[in-house]
Amino acid sequence: MEWFIDNLLNNTNFSFSRFNDGEVGGILNENFIASRGAQKISIELASKLKEGLEFKKDNYWVGIPCPECYPDMYKFANNLVGEYKYKTLAVELINKNYQRFISECVPLITKRKIYWLGSNDQNLSELEKFGFNIIKQYKLPIKDAFSKYNDIKDLYKDFKPNSIVILSLGPLERVLAKEWFEKKDNVTYLGLGSTFDPWTRGVKHGYHTGNLSPCKICN
Repeated sequence: MEWFIDNLLNNTNFSFSRFNDGEVGGILNENFIASRGAQKISIELASKLKEGLEFKKDNYWVGIPCPECYPDMYKFANNLVGEYKYKTLAVELINKNYQRFISECVPLITKRKIYWLGSNDQNLSELEKFGFNIIKQYKLPIKDAFSKYNDIKDLYKDFKPNSIVILSLGPLERVLAKEWFEKKDNVTYLGLGSTFDPWTRGVKHGYHTGNLSPCKICN
């Protein structure tokens, strides 16, 4: 995750889009249910996710599944991405690196103005303890956030240069992290999913508690 820290330290704008088992599963399987049951992957969404894996641009970072945890999905995603300088693991900021993300990356994120796009059950008041400078919160449905794609696809036009956009929207965040960085790259887009769920939703997942299956690569 050195690249992530370096970009923040140097105020280099970038985009990080994570394609893990839910997103890759949605590309491979029709009517796949991702995001812990919150998003059915339609044909249109699957197509956009595939575009996100194939897209290439300086400082557009793509995270793909762990080769040990999801060997078949890793092979599929890795083949789509191909040889690419900005390729990493989807779990780069969580699992074994989660505590480091909180202690080293979050303080750097708080130095910038932040736009937050997430589900309408997220309460950002607990994030005040980190010092987040959130200038606007956009709330979308918990279920089927992609249904609002057409309503929000042009929001990037409102983002101030050198701000950070935190995306916590399941598969939709992967679509936006690609499309918005493609159109406006003087902003940083972070697809962080459930990273802050313990504070915004009062929910902890395995990587928050350390309850993960052993893996020599990602855990």
